[in-house]
Amino acid sequence: MSAFIEFFVASDDRMAAAVRYRGPASAFATVSGSFFYAEDAVLAWESSFTGQSVKELSAGGKPRMVAPWVNDGSGVFVLSDELTGHLLRAGRARLQALATEWSTAVVRDGDDLDVDEALRVVVGVAALARAAAESGQLVYCWAAD
Repeated sequence: MSAFIEFFVASDDRMAAAVRYRGPASAFATVSGSFFYAEDAVLAWESSFTGQSVKELSAGGKPRMVAPWVNDGSGVFVLSDELTGHLLRAGRARLQALATEWSTAVVRDGDDLDVDEALRVVVGVAALARAAAESGQLVYCWAAD
């Protein structure tokens, strides 16, 4: 579980990977979260949109790391084009359903994620997905312990 999680938009993997040790907030607009597993979150979101299992998505190499996890617990990965596309096209009701589903799953696994916080993160990342699509960039996630 990561104490610090920030989703952000960057032009390429090199730019995104450069924030591994300091986080993206000083250089990029971010959507922040904390105390959930960032990789698990994006896999759960993509699973919800596509119907593929989390296990299938993970076996397919998702999410793709651009700065692999290191000893300090930090790493950066990119959201798949498919997930980004689903997020940018999702309406408010679909994002609400996704947030509720995600929050329920986290709580069921023994952790705590308030549905309002889940919705704030999901809506924020969907806004980043729209910004990324409009600018030809990608959505990334930095996480650190």
